[in-house]
Amino acid sequence: MVRRSPVSSSSQSPSSDTRECRCEDPQPPGYLGGCTIWRTRIACCVNPSMNPDEMLQRFRAVVAYDGTEFAGFQAQEHVGGPVRTVQAALEHAVLLATGYSARVVGAGRTDRGVHASGQVVHFDLPVACALRGTGMLSALNSRLPPDLRVLVIEPVSADFHARFSATSRCYRYTIENSVVGLPTNRRSAWNVRRPLSVIAMNEALGRIIGSHDFAAFGVRVGSDPTRRVVLRAHASITGVPRTGAVCSSDAAPDPSVGRAVSGEIWHTSRQCDPHCEPAASIVVIEVEANAFLRHMMRRLVGTLVRVGHLRVAPDVMDTLLVVPSRGLVGPAAPPHGLCLVHVAYDGTRLSPRYRASPGS
Repeated sequence: MVRRSPVSSSSQSPSSDTRECRCEDPQPPGYLGGCTIWRTRIACCVNPSMNPDEMLQRFRAVVAYDGTEFAGFQAQEHVGGPVRTVQAALEHAVLLATGYSARVVGAGRTDRGVHASGQVVHFDLPVACALRGTGMLSALNSRLPPDLRVLVIEPVSADFHARFSATSRCYRYTIENSVVGLPTNRRSAWNVRRPLSVIAMNEALGRIIGSHDFAAFGVRVGSDPTRRVVLRAHASITGVPRTGAVCSSDAAPDPSVGRAVSGEIWHTSRQCDPHCEPAASIVVIEVEANAFLRHMMRRLVGTLVRVGHLRVAPDVMDTLLVVPSRGLVGPAAPPHGLCLVHVAYDGTRLSPRYRASPGS
């Protein structure tokens, strides 16, 4: 933590943007505005005589990122120097915005290339850095790269922990089931060319709900148990037209070309009209569990694709959950189709100082 010397109340007047605190330590590289940044109402001057533990306020933030250019969430050192991670980018933004070095803790340690629309993190800052209104949100986002954003930030009680307080995480995997994948989907969906049976995939997903040993699908970290509780698992499919033209066979569809059966879309290489593109569909797989093993979701998806191709029966899941066998598990699906969409908590206890009054 950077130690700041106290300043008089006159030096903290918002009417003077050029006044700065007398800092005992050098300012971090890239830190803008000195110790007090009035544009974002950040006042990072604290009384050094106070107990640091009594000065800290914990914040919870919901963040979203395109994981394509990140080497995962967790900060890590590399032989050639630090690599670009979500945690490191967030910590750097906090440092630039407040002048304090805070450790950012995430609910899910996503791998390289995995995205998030609902990742939850927490970090501690001195109470003097608590902002009014949306100051903190604006301050952080203005210092983050365009592929990373803070969506929500709020003060919480000190016993809140982004990882250990979470009751469940929900991951979504997107498959573009088409002969030719759209370039616009290349960063967020796995292009699978052969048609998939979503009915078979859902039958397999129904077998993983509940408490099971997922050792066949995940990587054990240290002595961590491999048993997980899956609360919800489902696959859905949506047809995606590739042209705006009306197909000449719409009045009397040829069943050999494409047919919808119980929510499934089957397509072949044959086309109803030379000007029409092959049919396409988006398959979305969502799994919510109390926690996930490393690579667990991607290996589940890889196995589900084998089920969807009717190469193995849906009851292969029963076998894998009882007798782990990597030979029956499909190859891990590519990371770019995976997204952490939601982290659930029983309830976040706001500190009394920040708790909303009745009716507000």
